[in-house]
Amino acid sequence: MPEFNPFINDFNKLRNFSRLVYLYGCYSREDAELFRIGKRTFDEELRRMRVFLKENEYLSVEKEGKKVLPCIVEDFFKEVENPLINIYFSKTSTPLQTTLFFIILQILNSSKDKKASTNEIMDKVCFALDERTKRKDVDSSIKRTLKEMQRIGVIKFLKKERVYVLSNTIKRLFSGFSKDELKNIYLSVLFFINTNVPNVPGWFLKESLEKYLLKNGEEEFVQKANQLFWFTYVPHHYILDEELVWKFWQAASSGRKIKVWYYPRGKNVRKEYTCVPLRIIYDVKLGRWYFIVLFEKAINTFPASRVEKIEILDETFDKNIFKEYWKVIEKCFFVSVPLKKTGFKNIKLRFIFDDKEASFNFVLNRVKRELKDAKIDIVSQDEFVVEYELSNLKEFKPWLRSFSHRVVVEDGSEDSSKLKQEIIEEWKEILKNYGNIQ
Repeated sequence: MPEFNPFINDFNKLRNFSRLVYLYGCYSREDAELFRIGKRTFDEELRRMRVFLKENEYLSVEKEGKKVLPCIVEDFFKEVENPLINIYFSKTSTPLQTTLFFIILQILNSSKDKKASTNEIMDKVCFALDERTKRKDVDSSIKRTLKEMQRIGVIKFLKKERVYVLSNTIKRLFSGFSKDELKNIYLSVLFFINTNVPNVPGWFLKESLEKYLLKNGEEEFVQKANQLFWFTYVPHHYILDEELVWKFWQAASSGRKIKVWYYPRGKNVRKEYTCVPLRIIYDVKLGRWYFIVLFEKAINTFPASRVEKIEILDETFDKNIFKEYWKVIEKCFFVSVPLKKTGFKNIKLRFIFDDKEASFNFVLNRVKRELKDAKIDIVSQDEFVVEYELSNLKEFKPWLRSFSHRVVVEDGSEDSSKLKQEIIEEWKEILKNYGNIQ
């Protein structure tokens, strides 16, 4: 039986499985077949999560009859760690590559001036490996590992001396800062990795800072710092999609098309789209990414949670196309895009202030900020009327309800009357379920 390898070259499979466990779970291995995940794949991906997550702290199981349901558990009032970040350690590596990576680091770290030639590294690596591993094609693996370490900036190759040398170590990197400065940097990083996105590199920076501070006797500070912020119910799953976000951004910045592997809503069939990347949208409240793309001359929105992977293509596009579609995208309320047949919806709203609970100027400024290019007529100091084109009535309702009784939908167009009637029917249903509120 082959030895289990927790490392993977294709992170997409583990990403999709992690979504099942963290977002949609807990699903059993029998249920996972509904998502086109075989039982063997289910077992392997779960085993990988057990390797890279702190199993006793974050990974648990629940039982439903005979079914075993894996799940991730978190205590938001005890710590601010994002456990999902650890599964990135499984990415693009093999046991041999990982072994070579750390052996090469040790060789350079123990060498004079932190330097060593290729032959010196090979000799010392072969001396450290067991006989079974030596029989493999180690020389080519060492060269590939050196090249990869050079690519990510861990080591440098000095052409004149023809030797490899360690790049800035943590000790060198942080030596120019005082203890107080490092503490302030640590607190800033701890805050921003929970509030700004994307931030996978931020989490790894936080760990490096933490190890350096602990090594210098700052255990009490680190412990108190991690108790300072309570990011209650911050969604941690957004980091699962960050790799997709970076690829999308890279393609859009360089003017290259992308190929998207996507599962449409309600269908268990994967589709492939070759499209132009237009915009990235992040839902702060729910921690969700959305990609707006141009496919066959039509604008579409892909939720990142249903995107399996993204590939950057060699085919380019004229970035002036952004200007052509920017006005349309700016008019799209949140993530919905207008349907080809119906286009935008025309609505009319009247904001009325009959109390002192809300500021007229605050609401007016919010409307101006959140409804781009809306036509606003100031009727009086307590009233203004808004005419607006939007892409989706359903998506607009929660925003409308956030103003409570201070806004009403006016008749005036077919779309506006439809929205008004839908809201009336919804309120009738609420009153029917909860009783007539006097």
